[in-house]
Amino acid sequence: MTNRTRLWNVIRHHPVDRVPIAPFIHVNFVQAFFQDKTVDLISKTIEVYEHFGFDIIHRNCTPARNPIGPSGPNWRVETTTEQHVDNERTTTVVHTPAGTLREVQQINHVSKYDAEVSAVEYLIKTEQDFDIMAKYQPPQMLLDVTPIRAARQALGDKGLTAPWLQGAFNEVAYYYRRLDNLLLDPIDKPEFYHRMMEYFLSRNLQLVDQYIEAGTDMLSVAGNIASGKVVGPDYFRAHILPYEKRLIEHAQGRGVPVLYHNCGRARGLFPCYRELGMDVYESLTAEPYGDTVLEEALTALAPDIVLHGGVDQIDFLMKANPRQVRERVRSVLETTKNQGSFILGTSDYLHELTPYENIAALSAALSES
Repeated sequence: MTNRTRLWNVIRHHPVDRVPIAPFIHVNFVQAFFQDKTVDLISKTIEVYEHFGFDIIHRNCTPARNPIGPSGPNWRVETTTEQHVDNERTTTVVHTPAGTLREVQQINHVSKYDAEVSAVEYLIKTEQDFDIMAKYQPPQMLLDVTPIRAARQALGDKGLTAPWLQGAFNEVAYYYRRLDNLLLDPIDKPEFYHRMMEYFLSRNLQLVDQYIEAGTDMLSVAGNIASGKVVGPDYFRAHILPYEKRLIEHAQGRGVPVLYHNCGRARGLFPCYRELGMDVYESLTAEPYGDTVLEEALTALAPDIVLHGGVDQIDFLMKANPRQVRERVRSVLETTKNQGSFILGTSDYLHELTPYENIAALSAALSES
């Protein structure tokens, strides 16, 4: 059975010859592996997965995107960047006939090959800001989807493409409106919140269509901002679930499965996740970085939803020895052995300093079991 067939069979709930193993290998690890920030991420991501003997879920083929968009009629974009030792700050000012919008993003370099990008000032501070944006922002831009096509061709039978896309709530909270304001909007300004979510969901669905038309196998949809640490199930069901569900159903309606990602606290949201109807859920993050208990997740979500994860990469893979890694894998496989809908993986992406012998032990333990 090829790696691609194995992954497809699990997602479609068909028999497999073994449990797939597909740790989350992000850009940082690939660059560190080859000691090269300019490495070709399409081919070299595949090489890293093959080096360790993993099944491949290729996410490093996500098209580059500017969520504000380029300049257009009545939408003039000016961007300046300040370079500092450990970070860089980019200020974007958008000029329109009705006023200006301003955003400030900061990139903090947390390691040689990894960086965190976050807004410190958001475009939409008031309802008027959103009205300006909705009136003057140019139509959704056409992406260069070459990375998706190239990854699909390079993979062959080795795995699946699954480029990243923000979920409906993530899209607004990550790019456009400060989280604490956004969380209060459906309570204080429900009509404004609905208009804003509808606007950005519509644009997001156009991105989904571009990914699908490029031939992607699956979508990785980020839903981590609205985690169980931030919202409860009642809030999620009332104010977030309808929009997330429409995005997921849109992709599924075009024949593309959805892998939904929450690498934080999620236990209380499991009933909502069943209603969302995603095909694959990750990351099964346990304490202290999440609150998932694997046995409970199996009862609450599987077998209808494929579960992906099971091994902590933040502390455990960094500090354990290969024997402990093999024991952990065997424990996870024993717990999930009666579930045909499981992919062994990590709680989130691998740190570039993770001992290679521990990563190799993941694959070795699977073959020994």
